[in-house]
Amino acid sequence: MDSIEKDRRIVNSTSVKIGKRTYFFDVKATANSDYYLVMTESRRIQDGSFEKHKIFLYKEDFYKFTQAYDEVMSFMKAEKPDYFVEPEFPEVEEEQ
Repeated sequence: MDSIEKDRRIVNSTSVKIGKRTYFFDVKATANSDYYLVMTESRRIQDGSFEKHKIFLYKEDFYKFTQAYDEVMSFMKAEKPDYFVEPEFPEVEEEQ
């Protein structure tokens, strides 16, 4: 499968850059048109390359995952509401 064919499997995608890290949320489709989510954390390391960590979440896991996520986020919002105020990060200049 070439990269163009692989990219066609992406159904929806969004990303968020926070400081030196970028988070990607890609909804992809299987050959059977089932959706799954790929969450990727990418950060530039000292040698200029990128370190990436991925989590794959499949349809049979969505319900329990979102239940657990909602539970811990509710706890965090109640305990540390100041964590949910958008912080101001200085812009990180890209090295050429």
